[in-house]
Amino acid sequence: MLISLLSVMTLAQSAGDLAAPPIQIRKAPECTCADETPDGVLVLSGLVVDAELTLAEDGRSPNERQATIFDISAANALNARGRTKIWHSTNPASCGLTFDYGLQYSVAVRQTEDGALETDECLMRSIRTAE
Repeated sequence: MLISLLSVMTLAQSAGDLAAPPIQIRKAPECTCADETPDGVLVLSGLVVDAELTLAEDGRSPNERQATIFDISAANALNARGRTKIWHSTNPASCGLTFDYGLQYSVAVRQTEDGALETDECLMRSIRTAE
């Protein structure tokens, strides 16, 4: 009887050793934003109507940098109206973000040297905290 009890205890310990390790929740890397909003930030309001996806060199996976196409209805400084392409990263670690089709957004953008409009999580935070 004692041997049977010891066998059961040994099996219980062995089964515990084989159990899956505890689940560890890893926090996604956060982007780091400057404390101050950069100069030249424009705010556009519009509806997401389309997107322009480009492929990475492998020809199968999407690039992190994509463009969302908004139907702009209002702008605070830029004379932007109608369909407007806004570039952004989709990788949260590099302050990327995504937009949902059919939703209205106020989007903080900056103009690049070549005239394109781009945004990121840091610019979007600047208008959220200002509201």
